[in-house]
Parts: sequence; structure tokens; C-alpha cells
Amino acid sequence: MRGKLEYPSGLIELVSVEVEMIDPEYMELWLGYDYTCPGGEYKSTMAIPITDSAGMAHHFFEGLVEEARRLSEIDGEYSEGPGFFLSNKSSTFFLIKNLCQQVINVLSMEGPLEENRLYIDLSTTGIHFKDPSKSLSGMDFDKRLKVFMNRAKEKISQGFYTLAADDLEKARALCSNSPIVYKFLGICHRELGHLDLALEMFLRAMDLDDKDKDTYLYLEETGFFLDDMEFCEDILKEMLNLYPDDIRGLVELANVRYQMGRDYMSILDKAFSINNDETREVILQTFVFKRSKSQNPEPRLVSARDVSVMMGVPLETIKGLVKMNRIPARETGQRGEFVFDKDELKAWMDVYNRYGLMNNEIERAKDKFNGHSDQGMALLT
Repeated sequence: MRGKLEYPSGLIELVSVEVEMIDPEYMELWLGYDYTCPGGEYKSTMAIPITDSAGMAHHFFEGLVEEARRLSEIDGEYSEGPGFFLSNKSSTFFLIKNLCQQVINVLSMEGPLEENRLYIDLSTTGIHFKDPSKSLSGMDFDKRLKVFMNRAKEKISQGFYTLAADDLEKARALCSNSPIVYKFLGICHRELGHLDLALEMFLRAMDLDDKDKDTYLYLEETGFFLDDMEFCEDILKEMLNLYPDDIRGLVELANVRYQMGRDYMSILDKAFSINNDETREVILQTFVFKRSKSQNPEPRLVSARDVSVMMGVPLETIKGLVKMNRIPARETGQRGEFVFDKDELKAWMDVYNRYGLMNNEIERAKDKFNGHSDQGMALLT
């Protein structure tokens, strides 16, 4: 036999591509893509300079092969041929080239891009080479919107907030007047710590007539993190006009008024009269007794040992309450050491005693931590 032909060991198969972003400022097309190679199955993204369509397509495929080679730990140049190549390049190259040409064409059009239907189409399109029914390019805008929203919900549930926000931005491009898109964007930005953006998104959702309880609560919670208690009070009052017996809303309003140094017990009493068990549960879950520096600029601090004497409970129980996040404690800056503000502590004791929470929490802390000094000393040494 003159020259033995072998089955290629470095097969790559491009499964799908999707437009992640068209960036007219930097003249880049960002593509997301799925593929298989000897190293496994991968998802990746690539920025392609917007030049001519053939050059853009070649840039993409060369980058794909190089990445697959690296991930598969296969050495050698792209030109080395039969040992490593893209199995479906002939059936995918033209489609990628055509997509690039459409991007070039739309960027040359007059008028705002965000109002250009073709631009919106291209910004939210994608091609699935193995299962055409999954191709975004074959779906109308309503169906694409559902795809992006379902993806975003799944990613939010998994804690992938940055990825979810990417899908939600595509959903916003398709439907800029959908309040739920802005609500979910607000959730993502809040979880990522972008509080100003989160506030903007929740407010936009409400401007679009979102009156759901959870939207009010998301908005108030964001304002709370931003230490804007006047804003929080206004939002909660508006919510309680619509949902006057909502326990969470009442407890949150009481918490805000406590932070502002105003009467709050009467609001907790109202919540307790509506549903005492739920009120207890919400207080345990959400009521914040620690005040910010702006609300409490000169705290009067006492030690854990002082609190133990004051309450007449073992020191280990106090440490346990701290570890369970059931008592307002402040870190001292020294590892594992905490102090307590007298005013915050008094408010905590008043609320927990008034609504029958104190004894249960002390007993839980005793059962969990007393007699296990190693656990306690991990907190305070």
C-alpha cells in the first residue's frame, strides 16, 4: 500500500454559534459557540474584528481550531492538516460568512441601531448545526424572547447571575417594555453587587406597571442596602396601600422605621395581630438590628462577657447566638472577636421578648453550642 490513510484523531465538530454582542464602537462581533473535540465538549466566546466577511469567517475558524488543539493538548500548526481538523467546516463556513456579511451590512445603515429590526434580529440570532429546530435564526421574536427568559430563569436559580444578565439583555432588545425583564435584570445586578443598576432596573419595572409584591420588596431591599431609609419607607407605604395585610411588608416597614429612630413596635404589633407565627418567622429571617454608621454614628459598645452577665446566660450561649446570626454583633477587627452596641442590643431584647422569640433562640444556642467549647472558641478567643 502506498501511503496508509488513517482516521483523523483530532476531529472538531462545531455544534452551534450564537451572536453574543455586536459592538459598533470597537467594531467587534462577539460569537458564542459550542463544539466537540478530542478534549471534550466546550462552550466558548470569541471577539472577531469586523472587517470583510471572508476574513471574519477565517478568523473564527482558525481561532476555534487553535483553541480546540490547546484544550486537547495537541501540538502542531493549523496547517499540519489531517491529524486535526474541523469535520463540518464545509457545511458551516458559508453560514458563518453570511452572518458576518449581514452584520457588516446592518452597521452601514442609517438611523439608531437599537430601533433597527434587522440589527435586533442579528443581535439575538444563532445557528444550531446539528438540530435546526434549536436555531434562534428560525424563530420569531416572541419565541426567542421565551428562550432567553427561560435560560435566564434557569441561570438565576443556579446562581449564574452574569450569564443570566447576558440573556436578559437580549430579551430586553427584543421587548424593551416588558417589566419582568427589568425585574430579573434588577435581581442579577443586586446579587452581583451593582446596587445602583439594580435600583434603576426595579424602578423601570415599576414604571412599566409592575405592581407585584416581590418587586416592591426587591426595590425596598436595594434601597436598604444603599442606606436610603426615606426611600424605603415611601416604597413600603405604597406597597402596603395595595397589600395592607402583607406580613413581610409590615415587618420591613418596622425595620426601616427602627433604623430611622422612629416608632416601629406598633407596626410589628399589627403584623403580630394578623399572623403571629409568620411575623415571628419574618423577624428571625429579615429584621436587621445593627444600624449603619449614618444611623448610629457613635455606638456604645460592650463585650460578649458583659452581655452574658447582663442577660444571665452562659458566655458560650452568647457566642452561639452570634454564630447563628441571632444577635446584633460587630466585628472588632481582631480575628473572631465581637462587641455589641447597647442600644441595638436593647432593641433586640425588646423585640425578641415581646414576640416570644428569646427563650427559644437561647435554648437553641445552648443545645447547639454549650458543652462544645471548641465550636464556641472558634468564634471568640
